[in-house]
Amino acid sequence: MNKKHDTAEQGAADDRTERLKEAWGLGIQGYYDAALEILEDLLKKTPADVGSLRLKGNLLELKEMDRLEYSGKKLTTSADYLAARLCYERILEIDPGNVKARIDLGDHYRVFEANDKALGYYREAAKVLQQMPTGETWKEEIQELLDRVALLKKHDRLAPEASSLEAWCRQALGTTDS
Repeated sequence: MNKKHDTAEQGAADDRTERLKEAWGLGIQGYYDAALEILEDLLKKTPADVGSLRLKGNLLELKEMDRLEYSGKKLTTSADYLAARLCYERILEIDPGNVKARIDLGDHYRVFEANDKALGYYREAAKVLQQMPTGETWKEEIQELLDRVALLKKHDRLAPEASSLEAWCRQALGTTDS
């Protein structure tokens, strides 16, 4: 009986993984609505699915950036772009230590040129990384943070703190390149 339950759970996990891959593939091709439909279905089954929430947020942002590139509207008035932020915030409610959601929020605000707020989220991501054990995604997340922080160094007022975060990332990764 227990074996049947374990097999059913594994099947559901495999199906979820395949559906996420399908949604990602559709989204990358520009079929945002089809991808978002899959994600909504997954989230109906499991509302606290961090992977689905993150992909939904990423795709909502991509969809709006694509659309607005052609229409000239501002992202600040876009319901979908703002809904993406809600996805990242929901992830942090579910998983307060989620580094990628903090980086995504930083990116979200950087697009709005709210660079102080972006730097704040990047700083929070670094604090979480400093407190977490070095797991399989640790270096990947630090590299992602490093790439984002480097973009803020061009702002004179933010350059000292961005440089400090960049130095920590490089030290953690064992690199010294500038």
